[in-house]
Amino acid sequence: MSLSPDTSISPSSARHAWPRVILCLGLAAIGAGVWAWQSIATLPLAALDKGTAMVKEIGHQAATVAHAFRERNVREEFLSSAATLTGTRRLQVATLQEHETFRRKESNSLAWGLIPLPSIVVQADVPVEYGYYLDFDGPWEFQQQDGAVTVYPPVLVPSTPASDISKLTFYTIEGHVWQDDKAVRNRLLATLTPALHRRAVEHIPMVKEIARQQVQIFVGKWLTASFSDGHEFHVKVVFPDERLTPAPGEAGSKVVSKAAE
Repeated sequence: MSLSPDTSISPSSARHAWPRVILCLGLAAIGAGVWAWQSIATLPLAALDKGTAMVKEIGHQAATVAHAFRERNVREEFLSSAATLTGTRRLQVATLQEHETFRRKESNSLAWGLIPLPSIVVQADVPVEYGYYLDFDGPWEFQQQDGAVTVYPPVLVPSTPASDISKLTFYTIEGHVWQDDKAVRNRLLATLTPALHRRAVEHIPMVKEIARQQVQIFVGKWLTASFSDGHEFHVKVVFPDERLTPAPGEAGSKVVSKAAE
């Protein structure tokens, strides 16, 4: 009679084996979770940022340029974001370096005008920096049609001219050695500040195209950062003196802007 090993498992021993199986599965799950966390923690920062951007993009697909224009909130969002980005209520769009020359001519006489004296001509030369900006609190208007966004900014305004007084030079162009030109120089000096402000306004046509380009770049970056389809739109800038009054019922989506309250 041959003997063979008994391979049968009693119900009691089977019941005692299940807790060990569950324990092993639990430990395996914990180990997998730790491995996954370590894997995520060691991902490059760029990969995490890309994933975050993807989630943000999926969650904000409705935030499109067309939707924003339908909701009539483009100007409010633009001014809020722009003020935060620049830290001021002004958008500096151009700088002009100039070497300015001013002249003053005076004539005098003696004996109640009977004896005329030679004229005195005094010249002042000074380097000046002119800055130009747009006021965020001014009237901004945005118009979207097809693949373009037209921006109607406020008037281009010059800031206070910055003259380098340390390099201010006076010359006497006409006069005689016995004539005192100091008083004429002082009177010329007193007129420089208002004269520089007038020159700043006169130089606006010189800087307008540079200002236009800067506004296009600024608004284009804002559209790209604010809307999922913002990069698809071409930005056009029309200054107030270039604008024709739109006809009533003009085609295209439109957001009319008034001065901030």
